[in-house]
Amino acid sequence: MPKKNLRKVPANIMKKVHNIQNRYIVVGILKTFDRDSILEGHLSHLEITLDETSLIVPNEVIPKATQGKYSDRNINGYEIIRKDLPKETHYRTMEVPSWGSYYSTHEVDMPYKKYPREYVSPRLSTIKVECQNTSPALEKYAIKFEVSEVLDKEHPTFEENLFISLNLLQENVYACSVFASDSSFEDYLRTVQLAWEFLPPGNREDDIRRVFGRSTPTPEQVTEIEARYDFILSLNPRELLYGTSGFQRYFGALLEDNLVVFENIKYGNALYIMHDDWEHLSTLSRLDLMSGRYGENFERVIHSIGWEQKVKEIIQRHRSSLLQEIL
Repeated sequence: MPKKNLRKVPANIMKKVHNIQNRYIVVGILKTFDRDSILEGHLSHLEITLDETSLIVPNEVIPKATQGKYSDRNINGYEIIRKDLPKETHYRTMEVPSWGSYYSTHEVDMPYKKYPREYVSPRLSTIKVECQNTSPALEKYAIKFEVSEVLDKEHPTFEENLFISLNLLQENVYACSVFASDSSFEDYLRTVQLAWEFLPPGNREDDIRRVFGRSTPTPEQVTEIEARYDFILSLNPRELLYGTSGFQRYFGALLEDNLVVFENIKYGNALYIMHDDWEHLSTLSRLDLMSGRYGENFERVIHSIGWEQKVKEIIQRHRSSLLQEIL
């Protein structure tokens, strides 16, 4: 289950803030969702649904209070207990027996002390939603989410406002980032493109640690990636590939100048084999890759029974083809 709340503004977010030259920024993210998750109602709290005619996406929506603390505060506001101030005297009305009587009572105001309360009004921020292709036939949808509040980096309360907006998006989409306030859908789409790092095979333990980055994998994930790592090394790669795309991580290998294999460690249900123009293909979003326009330039192998042998056969075929071109 993804993290629902942030305890502080992540360091990578602050780095992005400093790298944005625009004074004004927004909190937003572009995420891809498969049709099954939408049909199962995973985005219904944002009024995003799918029927036989279209993906139904609102222009903007106020997150439901039930989504979490920050969504609730966004609608209902909240109180701050000012423990930095002296306690104040308040009175509580109580009914007590009258002196000398077994039956009659009277009310008295009993004093007590408590810290002052400060009420913070609701922000009523909305989340803007955009999807450029809402065809009901797609298997995946790229959806842009953006908190409506524009943040001024020079404002004294900027970091506080940033923290609140990040948590509002985190509670509802389970991911967040920052962009210049004038960013387009295409600017968001670029954040799901791959940026590769090339390194020669090294120490197995160090290589696998690099695959996971700062995340803490489960023993099962480590075992799975170790097996994938060993298989990739069996293909005699020239260099290993490590890539990031938003909050996701990829790893693979450069086998020949025009031949690479890689896969996503989070959604490791398939391995990609790219050949002609792989440098360009690997920078495309998964949505573009699955569009069908690049079907002859890459192959996707599902991790089902016998997938290793299938990959080896494809690799051997391409290596033989490359050798014939040299000869």
